[in-house]
Amino acid sequence: MEYADIVDVLQKVQNNNSREWYRQQKVVFREVHQTLTNLYFSVADQIRRATAIDIVPRKNVSRPYNDQRFGNKPYLKECLWVTFRSEEMPAPAFFIEFSPWGVRLGMGYYSATPAQMRDLRAKIDADPQGFANILESVLADQKIQVMGEPYKKTFATTHQGRVKAIYNCKSVYFQKIVPCEEIERIQQIAVQTFLQLNPLYQKFIQRDAKQT
Repeated sequence: MEYADIVDVLQKVQNNNSREWYRQQKVVFREVHQTLTNLYFSVADQIRRATAIDIVPRKNVSRPYNDQRFGNKPYLKECLWVTFRSEEMPAPAFFIEFSPWGVRLGMGYYSATPAQMRDLRAKIDADPQGFANILESVLADQKIQVMGEPYKKTFATTHQGRVKAIYNCKSVYFQKIVPCEEIERIQQIAVQTFLQLNPLYQKFIQRDAKQT
């Protein structure tokens, strides 16, 4: 199965989101899951040493269906993803997400807790120039976007520009949209992008002296 086929399957899910249709397409979804698993191992093997992520596919390759025990959710997920993270500190994470609209990848929080963002702000305050330098280096790739919802009331800070914007986010992540014509190169694009984002990832997950 090609990666573009996963996008095609997810487009069909939008009009066929039922247990019955899933059962009819079970062989296709097995191929989807195997393709995602292969992608996970291929990328993880190339970034593991630099990033210190753990290899745990059971937790990091999404299944196509939602857990029906919790809430009234559609049977099938509209998006499928693989994540790459440390078991010791599972967030933030690197991610590759397939949706009906294409593929994106990046690094950050899916939904940061207030404590996680407080910790990030403390790290920025402790080394604002170091954080700014890393951020500038990462965002030299203009295809990488900073994503995050800002608080309505901003924090009092002397930080400027993108650092200030991140400082005032409820959650934050960095993404790159993969053009349709490059989807089959997703492995190479993911490895290159994740290694570009790795200095920032290391800053996010670094422990303070009090935590070590």
